[in-house]
Amino acid sequence: MLLRLRVQNLALIDAVELALEPGFNVFTGETGAGKSILIDAIDLLLGRRARPEDVRAGARAAYVDGVFTPPESAGLAARLEAYGIEPDESLLISREVIVNGVARSVARVNGRAVPVRALAEIGPHLIDIHGQVEHQSLFRTSRQLEYLDHYGGHTRERQDVARLVDRWRAVKAEDAELRRDARETARLIDLLSFQVNEIDGAGLSVGEDETLRVERHVLANAQRLRELAGVSERLLTGDDAGAAVDRLGEAMATLAEIADLDPAVRPAADQIAEAQAVITDAAQSIAAYAADIESDPARLEEINARLDVLDTLKRKYGDSLADVLAFADDARRQLSDLGAADDRRRGLAAEQAALEADLAHAARDLRRRRLGAAKRLTRAIARELADLNLPDADVEFPLDTRADAAGLVLDEGEERVAFDRSGVDAGEMLLSVNRGQPVRPLAAVASGGEMSRILLGLKSALAAVDETPTLIFDEIDVGVGGRSGDVVGQKLARLARAHQVLCVTHLPSVAAFADTHFVVEKQEEAAGTVTDVRRLDPDAVVEEIAAMGGSRTTAGRRVARDLLADAVAWKDAGQAGDSGGYATEAAARRC
Repeated sequence: MLLRLRVQNLALIDAVELALEPGFNVFTGETGAGKSILIDAIDLLLGRRARPEDVRAGARAAYVDGVFTPPESAGLAARLEAYGIEPDESLLISREVIVNGVARSVARVNGRAVPVRALAEIGPHLIDIHGQVEHQSLFRTSRQLEYLDHYGGHTRERQDVARLVDRWRAVKAEDAELRRDARETARLIDLLSFQVNEIDGAGLSVGEDETLRVERHVLANAQRLRELAGVSERLLTGDDAGAAVDRLGEAMATLAEIADLDPAVRPAADQIAEAQAVITDAAQSIAAYAADIESDPARLEEINARLDVLDTLKRKYGDSLADVLAFADDARRQLSDLGAADDRRRGLAAEQAALEADLAHAARDLRRRRLGAAKRLTRAIARELADLNLPDADVEFPLDTRADAAGLVLDEGEERVAFDRSGVDAGEMLLSVNRGQPVRPLAAVASGGEMSRILLGLKSALAAVDETPTLIFDEIDVGVGGRSGDVVGQKLARLARAHQVLCVTHLPSVAAFADTHFVVEKQEEAAGTVTDVRRLDPDAVVEEIAAMGGSRTTAGRRVARDLLADAVAWKDAGQAGDSGGYATEAAARRC
């Protein structure tokens, strides 16, 4: 529950610190005194957007903090963990609004700076505010369905449906994306397949083109090579007088004669003999080379054709045959990936079918639960409205489905129905407050006062399953006459047995049921108008309720005391009878 609220420099408030109590806390005061400012202060702690007018005139910044006893809630624990906040026996939430041209704010939880959205995620686990805006939410069919699910205790089933719908939509979107790309993918597969086949069909080997160019050069110059080889052979061993072998023979004979006369020349003679042998071998090799050279126009044409193929591939796929082969490897990898995309599409189709089956089962189960809960909820609301002087109220909550060709098949053989994250049900709460009148949507039936009572009746019906520890009602009794005020007070007091209730009211018959009474007052000071809040002692409560009734006379005080006595008697009877007081296990767990 909310243990303490401290407000500084917020709108008309200079400085206020309130120690709040379990049970029913009521705030009263003249119209315009600033009661709604307190609700605004709490709303800031729940993540409301900061506004420049939040900061008191002449102040640099406004500051609000609240100390809470956190409930045992897995959802709250998860949100705190997500923002790195260590759980503790108490939870301190603060918000500072600074105005410097525009309003900006700093939010903290247990001293740790957090984004403002963290307050919006944490706040609903701590406080639920109901005011005139809440009336409008009752008109929204989506919110009515949320109330029904909350009442029926099947929010987990609703979350399961939402989770399945989210996954189904993700699968469908991925499949649609793949289908949009299918034509381009087919073209790409054809192109890559052609490229791979063209390269693989060529049977390439690295360096082949260089080898073929050398062979082509030889074939193209075969006649000239034979001629040059013949000349070389004749110069070495031919019949010409100047043949190298013959000249070396003559030189060797001369050196042999010299060596006979001078043995020192023998090594030179031996070298000439070796040279003659080497030249003879070279001449034989040249002769063999010349014999092997043949003109082969067919082979030359074959080589030219092959080189044309290789050059064409290099022009298309790379500067070298190694680059061409690397291109083919990359194309094969792309084809493999594109093939995986086809496999993925088939997998998505199977997953979508499985999800639709699971979703149909979950939506069917949720619909069955809702149909039963709708009957129970409408009966409960009708009983609460009867207590609130609407004895002839008739409440219905029909749930239908809507045909949709792109929807979901709940049962084999049935038509497809529309669905969303909330399931397949489309329904709206219907009401008649006068006997004999047909039920119609809430917005078309209820007056402002009746809507206040309907909201209170709904909240009373939901109280048993509402785990929010603190409920705030901001002038929920607007439009409710004095005849129904005591019943509104009873309803709020009954809610306060399981929740901490904070209520802003103008009705003395409502205020009389409070366990703790605060008065909000506007005061004129030298620095300007300020709003102050003070807690009333029992005597002051009598004076305030008398003033609310329009009379501070002895008779007015007597009426106030009677209202208070009746409220105490009613609460005592309730505690002794049905459900016990605040100190029950459920209430302690919530607060």
